[in-house]
Amino acid sequence: MKKIRLLPAFVTFLAGAITSIMLYAFNCDLFTMLWVLLLVLIVFYVLGVIAMKIIMDCPPKEEPEEETEGEVIQKDENSKKEESGGEEAGKKDVAK
Repeated sequence: MKKIRLLPAFVTFLAGAITSIMLYAFNCDLFTMLWVLLLVLIVFYVLGVIAMKIIMDCPPKEEPEEETEGEVIQKDENSKKEESGGEEAGKKDVAK
């Protein structure tokens, strides 16, 4: 989730870099370049925040549980001894 919170900053940075390169390549004057860049940064920051909210509101995908139908679960020897030991202890307490 922490990486998703960086989405607006990444989108804004990428849009700003592309805009700066394109405006420099088209030989725009500095004043026009700065206003266009400011507008692009604001618009893409808002779009990044909206995208982040949409992604964070989506529930995570749940993996389907494996079906245990037809499987045999075996008890190990320790659990069998504990079960039988518990019954014998109960019989001894009753006999006393």
